[in-house]
Amino acid sequence: MYYQVKAFLTQAIRAYLLSLGRSDIIVQQESNTQSQKKKTSKHSIELDIPHKGNMQDSSDLHAKHTILTIPLEYPKDKKHGHFATPICFALTKILRTNPKILAQTLQTFLLQYDADSHKDKPFMQMFADIEPVNGYLNLSLTHHFLIYALENALAKPQHFAKGASKNIKILLEYVSANPTGPLHIGHARGAIFGSVLQRIGKQLGYDIASEYYVNDAGSQIDMLALSVYNSAAKILRLTILDGEIYKGDYIDSVAQAAIKHFGEDFFTTTDNLQTLGLYAKDMMLQEIKQNLHTLDIDFDYFVSEKELYKHFDDTLHALEQHNALLHKDGAIWLQSSLKGDEKDRVLVRDNGMPTYMAGDIIYHKDKFDRAYNHYINIWGADHHGYISRIKASIDFLGFDSNSLEVLLAQMVSLLKNGQPYKMSKRAGNFILIQDVVNDIGAESLKFVFLSKSLDTHLEFDVQDLSKEDASNPVFYINYANARIHTLLEKSTFSHVQIQEANLIDFLCNNDSVLQQDSMQLILQSLGLFHVLHQSYDERALQKLCEYLKNLAKSLHTFYNAHRILQTPHEAQILKILLLVSLSLTTGFRMLGIHIKTKM
Repeated sequence: MYYQVKAFLTQAIRAYLLSLGRSDIIVQQESNTQSQKKKTSKHSIELDIPHKGNMQDSSDLHAKHTILTIPLEYPKDKKHGHFATPICFALTKILRTNPKILAQTLQTFLLQYDADSHKDKPFMQMFADIEPVNGYLNLSLTHHFLIYALENALAKPQHFAKGASKNIKILLEYVSANPTGPLHIGHARGAIFGSVLQRIGKQLGYDIASEYYVNDAGSQIDMLALSVYNSAAKILRLTILDGEIYKGDYIDSVAQAAIKHFGEDFFTTTDNLQTLGLYAKDMMLQEIKQNLHTLDIDFDYFVSEKELYKHFDDTLHALEQHNALLHKDGAIWLQSSLKGDEKDRVLVRDNGMPTYMAGDIIYHKDKFDRAYNHYINIWGADHHGYISRIKASIDFLGFDSNSLEVLLAQMVSLLKNGQPYKMSKRAGNFILIQDVVNDIGAESLKFVFLSKSLDTHLEFDVQDLSKEDASNPVFYINYANARIHTLLEKSTFSHVQIQEANLIDFLCNNDSVLQQDSMQLILQSLGLFHVLHQSYDERALQKLCEYLKNLAKSLHTFYNAHRILQTPHEAQILKILLLVSLSLTTGFRMLGIHIKTKM
């Protein structure tokens, strides 16, 4: 709905400017900076007027033209229409006229353009009214157009709120926890966010692949091997080795499995530690995959750090060729300070061992060699200082670091009945994802983790998610959908009769409160596509959560305010509620939640 209105305004304003002979103004539906996720204020207007110094480049459209993007807003007061645009304020800067006078001129032009361009459509006109108010244009949609949109949605539910292919390939990396233990709750936020971002992106037409970077090289795997060996040694009454180890009952489980797999003689020598480490790593990675699967998260690719290290020499050579390296004090340094980092970083220590960052640089070279259009990493907030050095290495390697977007997931604090959530004995000092899923369910966990911006600290009490009232959003939304399906079951009308119900007389020939509330439900339900775009473009998935809660609230309010069954307009109202259900169902599907039809 939002984008249909915006597309119309783009075409109409373009036609208006051409009628004035102003072909130097290019009107776009979306900003060129949108892919960069540039945040602007609500009332900002995208206006790109080039400097005279750029005029020499004849191949650059921006050098010869003014680029104008159509702004579109939702009025706070519903009496002011369904949409509003401050486009006149941008145009008056170019046309040098008064915005109020221009708004009146555009009102006449847009209404005529609407009638001309839609005369062969079933709805005839998109706008019932275009009202100029202090330079703004308030836009009210016709009932016929809203009904037309509703009919299309119900006729093709599989295409509802779905975008066309954008031919943009994106590689999304998230979780990438060390395979040294089961996933804890700190990993869950990035995992859930990443999976939903991918799902919404695909819905909107992006080609997004998800990837898990397996840190299976370096000291953490050696430490895992030692931890499992010492646990097995205790069981077999063998000598314990010195060194730092991981703690938790899960280590004992791996040790018992290893004894069964390799046999007791395997542990009579320490020569098998590397083999033991690989076995334990594979076992932990399998558990991690199972943890993720309980949240309906399945990755497209798993990439091994150990395998990528085969390309270490090639990566160092490429960095050397681009004057990125400094040999000092027996070590090899990345001169990241030349690319905006606060200081240079060690890549290879003076003992010849590569640092953790070296593996990440090899990995990012491998990513960029695969030629995606855009790259997204979801990291923990403690990796904030890591961004500039990785971007520096990308630039040094001859790639564009602006193609890499890094999202940081803040910490999560869990409570139960107001007290800190109990740590898992199995994991040592962590709260396991699986424990929380077993406690409150995967769907509640997903919704609450997405209910706040990724870059803000999240604290919640799991006990609240067991309540069966409006304070539990998953229950509240499920209850709204179940109410609709209960009405459908109780109705004497068949599904076919409801689908074929004529909404024109009901919605267009009276102005009752029931009609107004029904129109509001239609408009709100058709808003899902715009919300998905907002959620994806702004990386603000909490907007989808808020939308679903508000739509559920509107449904409950409507249900309590109006009698539905055994009324003259029963079939028509149920048809509108089918659209509400479609929107709730599609929204939950984007969150990876299976909506309920019975409670």
